Amino acid sequence: MPETRTVSTSYLRPLLAAVEAAGIAPAALLSRTPLTLAQAMQSDTRLNIGMARMIWQRALDLTGDPLLGLRVAAHMKPATFRVLGMASMSCATLSQALELTVRFQRLVSEAGNLSANRLPDGNVALVHSEPANKDALLPQQIEALLAGLHLQSRWLTQRAIVPLALSFRHRPQGDPARYAECFGVVPQFGAGANMMTLARADLDAPLPYADDGLCRMHCEYAEQQLAGLPNIGYVASFAVQWLSSQASGNASVGDLAGALGMSVRNVQRALRDEGTSWTSLVDGARRAVLLRLLKEGCSLEAAAQQLGYHDASSLSRAARRWFGESPKRWLSARPPQ
Repeated sequence: MPETRTVSTSYLRPLLAAVEAAGIAPAALLSRTPLTLAQAMQSDTRLNIGMARMIWQRALDLTGDPLLGLRVAAHMKPATFRVLGMASMSCATLSQALELTVRFQRLVSEAGNLSANRLPDGNVALVHSEPANKDALLPQQIEALLAGLHLQSRWLTQRAIVPLALSFRHRPQGDPARYAECFGVVPQFGAGANMMTLARADLDAPLPYADDGLCRMHCEYAEQQLAGLPNIGYVASFAVQWLSSQASGNASVGDLAGALGMSVRNVQRALRDEGTSWTSLVDGARRAVLLRLLKEGCSLEAAAQQLGYHDASSLSRAARRWFGESPKRWLSARPPQ
């Protein structure tokens, strides 16, 4: 089965910021990838983990900084991760914020699994694991993850948190003193797990921005977003989600293949095996976008332009095929949602 795990572009934005701080334009970083800077700035764009790894590798090549992961972590703030960050900020304790991070981690990244394991003494071990495959994370990506969690824990609690223990499976990527500057402790390298242990006292301390009502509201929205993510492991479900963030009239099967890191032939074969086709998926995406535009009061002429149709008549014919009647009549016959 082709790799269809994805990450949100919010996962890449701290990398773009770190590269820019090193004097490299983000557009230059992305210039040899299928991802444009405009797409990277969109809140609802997701990309295949193989492409994310490729962008990270290009950033390492351009900066020549083997400790880039620690620099990237410095650009992570709770708000970087949108609804997940907003929910974390309004939690009562750091322990609750980490529970939400584990619960909603797919909104940011499907590249691995983060777990929070409560130890007998009440401390918590955060462990990151990932399946072994060709798109395994680079050491710098793993360091950015744990360093980002550490720095955000400091930001959320307004406490000088120092992990009780820290370990990485890989070897040190640079001077161990740099790790000590970031975490407050020198990690154990070549360990059995990528893990950071936090003290119970830090986890249970009240957060300064706690707001139970806001937390519930953000969690409800996060649940909706989580439910809307495609199933992992299916090209068609990835394509449906991917098309929702593209200009449907301009996207091609080659663009999809690039986002997946696959050949066009393999994408078409996978879609056929899953009982669909590129044409059917684009048709469905255009139908969904048309309904949204009509609900927003957009004219058929303007919708046709956005969806890549020659004129409103062409779109109207397609809509009659989709709905069995004119789009406006179909819409008016249904109660508002």
